[in-house]
Amino acid sequence: MKKIVVLALGIGLIVGLVFLAMNMSKKSKVSDLSLIDFAVIDTASVDKITIYDTYFDREFTLIRNDEGVWTDTKGGCVQQEIPKMMLETMLKITLKGYVPQSAMENMKKQMMAKHKQVKIFQNGEWTKTWFVGHSTQDHMGTYMLLETPEKKSDNPVIMGMKGFYGILEPRFFTDERKFMCTELFSYKREELNSVEVINNVSPHESFRIEKQGNTYQVSSQGIPLQNINRNNLIYYLNGFEKIHFNQPNYTFSEKEIDSLKKVKPDYKLFIKGKNSDYSMTFYRRLDPDYSNADTTVYDEDYLWGVKEDGELVRMQFYTIGPLIHGQTVFVDNSVNN
Repeated sequence: MKKIVVLALGIGLIVGLVFLAMNMSKKSKVSDLSLIDFAVIDTASVDKITIYDTYFDREFTLIRNDEGVWTDTKGGCVQQEIPKMMLETMLKITLKGYVPQSAMENMKKQMMAKHKQVKIFQNGEWTKTWFVGHSTQDHMGTYMLLETPEKKSDNPVIMGMKGFYGILEPRFFTDERKFMCTELFSYKREELNSVEVINNVSPHESFRIEKQGNTYQVSSQGIPLQNINRNNLIYYLNGFEKIHFNQPNYTFSEKEIDSLKKVKPDYKLFIKGKNSDYSMTFYRRLDPDYSNADTTVYDEDYLWGVKEDGELVRMQFYTIGPLIHGQTVFVDNSVNN
């Protein structure tokens, strides 16, 4: 009888231990799932993304408006490909591995010192926050932490992205210049009433084109220009569609920009259209690859442009050069006056 009782107690103890182990295993799996559940399946519901960079102490917020267009907090234009890239990351993010226990404390300290905090809102409600750290040594994974309204992960994990081999951290940034829309102006030829270029480098190359009925009057410094090639003039006027700048200013400080604007610009462009007008000023850019202090050499590929709002941007000469040097396009200098 005593043996039976002992046996029964032994069996009961074993069953209890098995049940406890299964329960702990179940809880562990639930914990692991919540730890790695970074993905946002319904990216169409994401209507706000806030990114904070602890290193620069800088924040940028993207908002999707009622028309489905992403803007900044003031409704300003941002490049639509950037939030699309972020949404793709949210959809395709996947677990790459766990941080070894021996490295966990050091990794936590590193992430606490420097990370990017990405807050994700869906249908107006905060749903997840990613804490994006640095890359693994092989640059094939990124250390990350997850927080949701229910819980916050204690330990970072290594995350990657399906179909992508590299680091996720550069996909989230806070420099507002990188979000800027690059379009300056766009006019179809039929929309142009007049175009004027003031060339302070070579004043005789200044010109004004004014639409008069079905034709155009072209002059330079108040004197009608001769030998106009009409086909080339039409070609020139067709070149005012979809004009973009190359990149924002990453070179000059605010003080240097103010000094630049006090100098007479090298070129001025004035456009009058049927529905809107636009103007810009341009400055030649010193060639950064030429260091001889005794000689001034200008960059043949880029120049500086000042937008109507005062923003300094870098322009490709390939884009704006044909517009400010229009006489070389539509004046036939081979004709003997």
